[in-house]
This record gives sequence, C-alpha cells and structure tokens, in this order.
Amino acid sequence: MKNIKAALLTLIGVISCVSLFGQYTEDDIYAYIERYKEPAINKMYEYKIPASITIAQGIFESACGMSHLAKDGNNHFGIKCHKDWEGDTILIDDDELQECFRKYTTVEESFNDHSLFLKTRPRYSALFDLDVMDYAGWAKGLKAAGYATNPEYANRLIRLIETYHIARLDTLYQERLASGYFKNYPNVQPPVNEKEPAKPVAQPAPANDDSRITPVPAKPHKTHKPAKQHPQNTPPASTKPTPATPNKPAKPAEPAPTIAPTPSRTPAPAPKPAETAQPDANAADEVAVRDEKPTALTVFSALEGEYPKADYPFTDRDVYVNNRTLFVIAEKGDTYAKIARDVQDKEARLKKFNDVSGNAKLKVGQVVYIEKKNNSGKEPYYKVVNSESLLYISQKTAVSLKKLCKYNNIPATEKLKKDRMLKLKK
Repeated sequence: MKNIKAALLTLIGVISCVSLFGQYTEDDIYAYIERYKEPAINKMYEYKIPASITIAQGIFESACGMSHLAKDGNNHFGIKCHKDWEGDTILIDDDELQECFRKYTTVEESFNDHSLFLKTRPRYSALFDLDVMDYAGWAKGLKAAGYATNPEYANRLIRLIETYHIARLDTLYQERLASGYFKNYPNVQPPVNEKEPAKPVAQPAPANDDSRITPVPAKPHKTHKPAKQHPQNTPPASTKPTPATPNKPAKPAEPAPTIAPTPSRTPAPAPKPAETAQPDANAADEVAVRDEKPTALTVFSALEGEYPKADYPFTDRDVYVNNRTLFVIAEKGDTYAKIARDVQDKEARLKKFNDVSGNAKLKVGQVVYIEKKNNSGKEPYYKVVNSESLLYISQKTAVSLKKLCKYNNIPATEKLKKDRMLKLKK
C-alpha cells in the first residue's frame, strides 16, 4: 500500500513539474520576495544567514513556491532526507529517480530547518566565518560545500540577488539591528511605515566585463510565454531579450509565515542524444537539415521534446537540460547576441560556453548552451560516429571541449576516425 501511495505521489509530481517548469514570471519573483522577506530577515538575526541568500535559494529551489516539492511538501530549499531525518518524506525525481526529500507541515518549518541545516552541518561551518553582508561569498561557499551539484549554482544565486535587488533585505536587517528592533525577539512586528527600496531598473551592461559571476544587464523579450521584465544582470547562465521593459509591480503578498518556501532542483532526466543539423556555412537562410550521418561540419541540433525542460525563470524561451547543463534551441533569425539578450547574459560568455568566436552564425535547431558545459560526461566513453568533430561531440555530450582534449591528449582540431572511443571522464 505504501509503495502504491509513493508511486501515485510521484506521478502527480511529474505532471505538476511538466506544467510548472518555466511558467513563473518576474511578478512571481517579486511576490515571493515580498511574502517571505520577514521570515528571511528574522532568520538572519537568529542564525546570521544573509536574508538575501535565504530568499534567493527559496526562489531558485522552489520555483517561487510553485514546484511540486514546495506545493506538496512545503519544502522550499530542496533539502533531502539524509540519514538523521525522522520526519515526513516525499519522493521526487532529482539527480536520481525517486529521491527522498523532507516534507514539512508548514513553509515556516522549511525556513527553520534550512537555517538549522546550514548552522549544524560541519561542511557549512566556514560560511559563518564570512561577513553576513557578503552574499557573493555565501553563494560561492554554498556551492563549494556541495549544497547543489550544478556548476553555475553560485552565479545563479548572485544574479538573482543583484537582478532583483534582494540584498536590500540584508540592509534592512542592519538598520533594524541598529535601531533595537530585535530587542524583544521573537515578539517583533515590522514597522508599519517602513519604506522598501524601489524595484530594480534595467541598466546597460558593462562593456567588456566577461566575468562569470558579475550579473549582466539584460531585458526581457518576446516569445510564446508572457514577456517578463528583467532588470539587469544575467541570472543563471541563460540568455534574454533586448529592449528594457518597465518593472512590473509585485503581486500582492500574503502575510509571510515565519519561514520561507522550499527548493526544487533543476530537472535532469538523462537526455537522449539529439540528432544533428547539416549546416551550410554560407547560407543566407537559416534552415535545419537533419542527417543521420554527421560530418565534421555538422552542428549539433535538437528537437523540442528530445530533452527535458528546465525550470529557468530568467527568460521567456524554452530552456532544456543536457548532462546537467542548460541550453536553448536556436530559432529562425537568432544570433548569439539576440539569445544573450533573451537570457540576460553576454554574447561573449555564450560564445565561450559554446566554444565559438568571431561572427559565428547559428542554424535553426542548433543547441546553444547558456552556461558552462560539464567537466565530465554521463558515460565514461563516447564512440565516434562517422566523421564527427571534437567540437560537435563536446556539444552533443555537454562536456567541456578543453576537458575532452585533455582526457584524450589530442588537439581540438584532431580528425577523428569512426568508432574511436573517446574518454569523457578522467
């Protein structure tokens, strides 16, 4: 009976995830900040964890409280069961199938447990040596300590904080602390007339800054889904549209529980290798040509539905995941610059992620990674098909071209023979 119940919960979770991935908007982000800012500020006082980090993790991990894990488990921070957990649980497909996550009675419990989890786990102890106002240091420290497996996790948190000015909550905490607000904690109530800083406004991106962590100004854009307004810096590696959009008013927020929402991690069912597109380097029109026999000139392409969709709030485009690396599929008229605007990133970074330079052109259906490719593949080896190039294989497996060269002790221009076995890991 227990197994049947677990299977039903899983099925419901899969259906929920399919409908929710990529569906929350800027308004949802602002509403989430407004709804849970008080619990986050209180936890900053109680545990010395930046409120900005708590909120950014909640937004990212729980899809603004709309993920299956957040809605059915009140888990806004993606905390798994671990051996010492004695409370309720919920099974969800994450890095592996049917993983055990903690289930809470209220969102407040999730916020409390998130703070306790970080405070009591030895691997996070170094975080508490950092300045409580150093949200960037905390983001990098969480990634270094293994809170998430995604290599871009720290960058995403930082961009969320900087794009939506979430660090204002840390400043608010300092002001309240100086005024004696927490003297009677936990019996405290926010000042009725306390003013909140204005929402962020889109700003132009710095000219030649190609740093991975510095957020990139970008603005919203078009597409099938309701356009979002995006203040500035690039969120997690992904690309966003061009013109700046006026800030949307935050949705009315309900009184926040003492604590905040739960995390839900980016989906990553094992991707199946996509078919390939036969490009014509000098063609004026972008036309995808499928061919079962790839050549060294072939660009790696994918069709909608071949890969699982990812939960990525910073673009109106559909975002997919391959080997735990996010990508979009090029459409007619796309350029690296246009995709960069769409996902709120920089053109130079996108080209670097995809190992291209200069006036590189895109083909319809071409896979464009919006974050750094993985250092290793899902499988230990890859068998070369016909005359695939090393770059093509790097795009197909989402493994860094530099790492492929290193593992196999060959240059990027090496001509590969059919059936050659390439190492995808150390």
